[in-house]
Amino acid sequence: MNHPARAMPSQRLSGHDGANRPRRTRRTYACDSCSIRKIKCDRATPQCDWCYHHNIPCTFTRNRDSSRSCLRQTRSDTSSSNSPSPPAIPFPQGGPQAVTPQGFGTDICLAGQTLGNICAFNGLPFFSPSGLEWIRARTGEDRSLDRYCSLRPITWPRLAKKRTEGDRRLSLPDKSLLYEQIEAFQKSICGQFLPLINRTCFECTIRAAYEKKLSDISPGLSSARICILAFMALSSFFAAQPHVDKIVTADEYAREAQDLLPEMLNESVTLDGLQALTMLAISGDMLSIELLLSMATRFVFHLKGNVYPEDVEGVTLDAKLHVRNLFWICFTLDKMFSLRTGLQPFIDVTNCDLRLPRMQTVTGPLEGLQPFYRQYNHTMFLALIRLSLVQSKVYHGLYSFSAQRQSDADLLATIRSLDIALEEWRSSVPTSWGLPTPHENRMAGFLFEMQYHYTMAAIHQTSSRCTAWVRNQDTRAAGSSLALSVAASRSLLRKFLETDPQIEGQFLLFCLPELSTSAIHLFSNILMSPQEDRSDTDLSLMRLVLQHIGKYMWRQMPTTFTAQVRLVEEFMGDLYHLAEMAILKARRGQ
Repeated sequence: MNHPARAMPSQRLSGHDGANRPRRTRRTYACDSCSIRKIKCDRATPQCDWCYHHNIPCTFTRNRDSSRSCLRQTRSDTSSSNSPSPPAIPFPQGGPQAVTPQGFGTDICLAGQTLGNICAFNGLPFFSPSGLEWIRARTGEDRSLDRYCSLRPITWPRLAKKRTEGDRRLSLPDKSLLYEQIEAFQKSICGQFLPLINRTCFECTIRAAYEKKLSDISPGLSSARICILAFMALSSFFAAQPHVDKIVTADEYAREAQDLLPEMLNESVTLDGLQALTMLAISGDMLSIELLLSMATRFVFHLKGNVYPEDVEGVTLDAKLHVRNLFWICFTLDKMFSLRTGLQPFIDVTNCDLRLPRMQTVTGPLEGLQPFYRQYNHTMFLALIRLSLVQSKVYHGLYSFSAQRQSDADLLATIRSLDIALEEWRSSVPTSWGLPTPHENRMAGFLFEMQYHYTMAAIHQTSSRCTAWVRNQDTRAAGSSLALSVAASRSLLRKFLETDPQIEGQFLLFCLPELSTSAIHLFSNILMSPQEDRSDTDLSLMRLVLQHIGKYMWRQMPTTFTAQVRLVEEFMGDLYHLAEMAILKARRGQ
């Protein structure tokens, strides 16, 4: 259907030569909005970059298939010039319009990945307007899902007691309790994955915070105090707790540390400040991690953590090596966060020395300049660093601004090369971590398996951008790239069902975005093929995962963690209900 020339400026149709005869026009390749503004259109689906950032429907009503339509358009313009006409409408109005045929992989997008009108941001999924229409058509339900949209900020619950002018600040923990927490944390899985503290450097922090004895390593009182509080918030949650009755809740420690951040920022950039920001980012909620991580990355660059330390002289060697460790932790968090959200990373790899810590063998003696602590096996940390390097390539190769404008051939070549890189990483991961207990070895393997399947899905679902390729293939066939992404999501959810909430409950915090993303994949697959037998199996898997998440509410869970778990649990419950309705609707229609 053709419309009057409101999508094309009138000067394009007027002129002193040939104004009354149809012009031969080429097929247009920009959407209506980009054409009006004479800007380049990337023709992404379901919305181009301009329409996506301005939250408007992306339409292509200007394409014409023959000169007959051009003649009809021109005659309409001529007749309309003799009668009053409505003013030109620069933006398409009305409800969402589907601009491509409905099909798996043509309308869904996830963190910048096209996968059918569903998007994710800040680690939490939300749905585009056209996606909601698609879901209503498939399910017959009008259940509101826009409350999960990231544009509506989530207010996390705060402690009931609010500080008043006369309230005394939270005291530092007793030294004996602090040392118990240090021992417990360094032996925990979290301490093995993320070596956030160095005993030599942390002793300086303790002396500064408790005895006001400043040093080159800990030159600020506020920074040292916040570092202790941030460590207690993290270790109270992730480490073993030998004396629970002596531990104030992790919420109170984190709240106190965050309240003191302005005082810390008034001091110079310090190692203690970097440690505090990094630990608060890890133990924080999905909304605060971005701000805390951005500050931590600036601190680590000021402290030269992006450069491999070559100077082996001086008393600050331990501090330099520890800053390098913290650089890699920030690097890992940054790449995970950008891949989850589609937001650009804070750390530019072109400004970083990416040489890995040197080890003679995986479990052998340390060699040369080695920023590890000699009493622990840090093969997990090395494996995590290598994974973050792969995830960095995934983001830059598939989700960056330039990557989303590459040709279909280049995109598929990138997918293949990243798939190879991920498999090479997986083959380098040891089968046993040498941890003291079986459940710790199992948990370490679980965390890496979760990240492997999540990264696999993130790589292969981008193949749906190749519209011509998707239309000419059965995307659900075994071996197709989109089928691999759905299969990876199934594997991730099944792996989650193997965890023990009583022993490994706190590690759910690391898995929430991956679980919600995988649930979206299965949900989308069910809606596309509700009558297939596999849809019933996927629906049962979603139900089991939803029930398993409910078992993770352990006794001393921080309120921010509880809020995040409840939100994801509610979201996955809505997905399950809608998927069930889609199957029932399809069977009734049959």
